[in-house]
Amino acid sequence: MKEKTFRIGNWLSAVIVLTIVTICAVPLSAQEARTKIRISYPNTSICCLALFAAQQWKIFEQNGLEVESIQMRSQAANSALAGSDIHYVAGVGPNSVAATLRGLPSRAVWFASEQLIYSVMARPEFKSLKELRGKRIGITGLGGTSDVALRIALEAVGENPKDFVLISLGNPQLMSGLESGAIESAQLNSPLNYQAKKKGFRELLDIGAHVQMPLGGLTVSNSAIQNRPGELKRVLLSLQMAKRALLQSKEKTVDLIVRTIRVDREVAQDMFVDNQRAAAGHGVPSREGMEQIVKSLQMLGQFSGKKIPFEEIADPRIAREVAKELGYKIN
Repeated sequence: MKEKTFRIGNWLSAVIVLTIVTICAVPLSAQEARTKIRISYPNTSICCLALFAAQQWKIFEQNGLEVESIQMRSQAANSALAGSDIHYVAGVGPNSVAATLRGLPSRAVWFASEQLIYSVMARPEFKSLKELRGKRIGITGLGGTSDVALRIALEAVGENPKDFVLISLGNPQLMSGLESGAIESAQLNSPLNYQAKKKGFRELLDIGAHVQMPLGGLTVSNSAIQNRPGELKRVLLSLQMAKRALLQSKEKTVDLIVRTIRVDREVAQDMFVDNQRAAAGHGVPSREGMEQIVKSLQMLGQFSGKKIPFEEIADPRIAREVAKELGYKIN
């Protein structure tokens, strides 16, 4: 009788142990099933809102991805992509396209938006761009998106970019420079443009109204396109789903902007409106957008006289698949 009791006890213990092991193994297996990837992003601004949303709202996880996002300057991100230290670069612009044309085996595969959200904000005593001639305009980087977009917009309104003094400064220095008078004006993106308006500075040029160029997006290595198309598709699906959710849910998006970009609710609501205007779309890279980037580079004297085929700098195939699956109409 004791022997029988002992055997039953052993059997029950084995069942309990097996059950515990099985329960504990489930989340571990689910975690191991997710593909780990690293995505760089240039700054905490509206350009990368879809990336932040896809992470914080667990859209990446829903699509089997475990994403580590790393803030990097564009040049550092290009080097990291070349060395496979990161897998994706959150951005499509003059820096990423120039890197591709200089030999980095990469392509633009997704647009976060096709309209820039940049403004030239000036001290209150300046009432027109004409009054700014010969004065200083602070920008975040010479040769980057902000620089070339400003030049294109100035030409579009009949001004010569050479009539202005462009100075490269970091974002914090742009606002403090305006306030101290160290610079007379600055090219600001969201949310700094709204904060400048609240402080009494004057908008003299809406750059986005004159420049059709991508703001944010995704650039990847050619090897990712060729060898990991399934993974890339899940990344693009996550980003496009996040982009759609950002447009559809005002309160949820405003809360995300307040937490992530660290602005007050009034500014976050203005940014939501800007994002609705700029980010509506299917995300498929367009010829027009890429041509505008090439034009901007040629304005700076790079790749002049060379006709650059769209296929040499962009690959829209997987973004097109994703857009069709999500119900977007693609021409």
